[in-house]
Amino acid sequence: LERRAELLSRAPRNDPELLELTDALETLLADPPSLRRVTLDASPDRQAEARRLAAMEPVNPVADEADLRDRFDADRRVFVLVHDALGDLPANIVWVALRKGLPDGLADVLDPTAPSIDPHSADTAVFYSIWNVQPGLAGMGGGRELIELASAAIAAEFPGISTQVTLSPIPGFRRWLSAEGFAEGSPPGDLESLCARYLCAQSGGRPKDPVARFHMGNGARLLRVLSGADPSERGLSRAWGMMANYRYEPEDRAANRAALAVGSPAIGDEVRRLLPA
Repeated sequence: LERRAELLSRAPRNDPELLELTDALETLLADPPSLRRVTLDASPDRQAEARRLAAMEPVNPVADEADLRDRFDADRRVFVLVHDALGDLPANIVWVALRKGLPDGLADVLDPTAPSIDPHSADTAVFYSIWNVQPGLAGMGGGRELIELASAAIAAEFPGISTQVTLSPIPGFRRWLSAEGFAEGSPPGDLESLCARYLCAQSGGRPKDPVARFHMGNGARLLRVLSGADPSERGLSRAWGMMANYRYEPEDRAANRAALAVGSPAIGDEVRRLLPA
């Protein structure tokens, strides 16, 4: 894993050693992975792991102790994907908030001062961060399996949850706007429509945006685009504060993937209304 991570950082993708290591890891990880929940209410070793993973969080960095404890509260779930061949080493991680109603922005899921709710009263699970814990596994999948296993675990524990969505960044949006000829100094007027158009745009049969490519490639539906959802400096620099909800429904995933493969990404009614007729 360490050697493959090193090669990924500096070698071309067709490097013979990199290809050999990738093949070896794929063989090693051929057996189905499993899901493990991460909590602060556990053994000292497990608590240390939870804190280490929180300190590594690249998508929505943890600010302080109160923020950390909020992310492991009763209305949260944190899951890692593990493989027998890697012992207990987490491969990928997903962070989930259980709430009532769809989130309109990061403040809805990342406010440590907000009161915790009874998770059994929640109707929505929000996947607000997912990433590779092991850099040496980058590009080798695992995200789809993690989301599917986490989705099933949440549905089994909380049958009252009827909606499972992401709260996702749109990292390529401003670059795309620039390439389309829009000035960099201020956001265009019709930001939501432009964002919907960008997220549905494809290159080589796949969505242009890397996060859209991941979620829609895994069978999710682009449900909504959200203005002002991430007012942080990074959110503004990447997407003028725009974020997106992708909805995961088990019965729709295969059909959504098939539709995407023929150039028809699955979208919700709110997104459809934003697109040109």
